[in-house]
Amino acid sequence: MVFEALDRLGSKADRVLLHNPEWAPRSQGGSDRNSQLMTLAAKRYNVKLKPVRMLDQSGETTAGASGGFSTWDTSITKLRAFELTEYDRVLSLDSDIVLFQHLDELFLLPKSPVAMPRAYWSDVPADQWPFTSLMILLEPNPAELKYMLNTLRSWWMDASQNHTKKYDMELMNHRFGSSATVLPHRPYALLSAEFRRHDHSAYLGTAPDGNEAPWNAEAVLKEAKLVHFSDWPLPKPWVMWPHDALTEIQPDCDMLDVGNYQYSCREREIWKELYNDFRRRRKDHCKLLSVAAPNWATWKASVGGG
Repeated sequence: MVFEALDRLGSKADRVLLHNPEWAPRSQGGSDRNSQLMTLAAKRYNVKLKPVRMLDQSGETTAGASGGFSTWDTSITKLRAFELTEYDRVLSLDSDIVLFQHLDELFLLPKSPVAMPRAYWSDVPADQWPFTSLMILLEPNPAELKYMLNTLRSWWMDASQNHTKKYDMELMNHRFGSSATVLPHRPYALLSAEFRRHDHSAYLGTAPDGNEAPWNAEAVLKEAKLVHFSDWPLPKPWVMWPHDALTEIQPDCDMLDVGNYQYSCREREIWKELYNDFRRRRKDHCKLLSVAAPNWATWKASVGGG
């Protein structure tokens, strides 16, 4: 769906799909749904298909996950973008996003080994925000991938380390946290969860007079280049919502006039439409129905959501 959006929005950059080597397009004998979608991407959106060995959270080769309830266990595989040495620059994008504008202007930035936005939603002061790997503009260099995988393996072998799972974001911050070029999170890294918040100061920043910039949900959405779906512990948008999950997670309606009990549910409307639009386009372009909703209590327990 990202490729469809890039095509529709007029991006001029090459499009490359790093995929599980167990998948094959029809031209190579594939016959399952993955094969059909890869063939569609190649023919309709001029996507170059590149099989790569999947990497698990310890940096070792794995067959990869399957099924609708995907995890982060193979997210490190995205760092194989450093191996695309046929290009001077590569823009790596997560798949759980919706694009509103193409991003070709990023290829014109001054040279830098890596550029990423800050994770403005982090629970640390602004001067300590880590980088987010949902978008990485990088200069391919296989030595960087080798270094980061060696780092990851050393973390797992070090008995003094906290063996909480570490992924691509931790690796990228370890390697480039003090040297990466900063891409502004406005407009390159808006979370869907921002429409559920009551305090928008981290996203909006402060005005020169020290006051918080005004929040306008529609204006923020209009300026955004993309939205990243992140409403933990809610599943990703290709999974249907359990009814009790929606009741618990959806944005509040704000009271505008206490005396007349006037409410605005615009944030809720925008938030729901982001998910509904994703599912419609997934059905229209990929001919895929959403994964059935999980049991909410069981799901939350499995992802540590309370």
